[in-house]
Amino acid sequence: MAVTYVAGKAKRKDFAVFFKTPGETPAYELIGKGIEDASINPNATVDTVNDITGAAETTLSGYEKSMDLDPIYIHGGEKFPEFLDNLEETNAILDDAVGTFLFVKMYKTSGEDAYVAWEQTAVVELTGFGGDTKGVNAPCTLHFTGERTMGTFNPTTKTFTAA
Repeated sequence: MAVTYVAGKAKRKDFAVFFKTPGETPAYELIGKGIEDASINPNATVDTVNDITGAAETTLSGYEKSMDLDPIYIHGGEKFPEFLDNLEETNAILDDAVGTFLFVKMYKTSGEDAYVAWEQTAVVELTGFGGDTKGVNAPCTLHFTGERTMGTFNPTTKTFTAA
């Protein structure tokens, strides 16, 4: 897949995160309103061993990626905040606490009307609930599971196509 980068410094708003709404006709809902930082944390597994000669060997064997989302205020009519509210009400665990997310790099295109993107599931850990006078906040951490499904996202049709 040939890709083209947009000229200049990539803006944060051009790395979009969407929640894949469940149901018979899934759709993608943009996440990020009110959030000032939503970075993917690599959480690398690094091991360093010193042998008897004093030489050190360092191995990076994998990543346990996560993303913190805070604040996320409960809004009626928005599927991801409703999903978080349901997690709190039901004390959801196992598969009930898993969601699917879409990551779109709008600064990196692959053909006309196609941005580089991937879908990935994540365990959604509710890290708090309540908040202050600004509203009911439901901060969470996404713990990514499984492999990414790479592909492209068409912003006009709002569809993801796996590579």
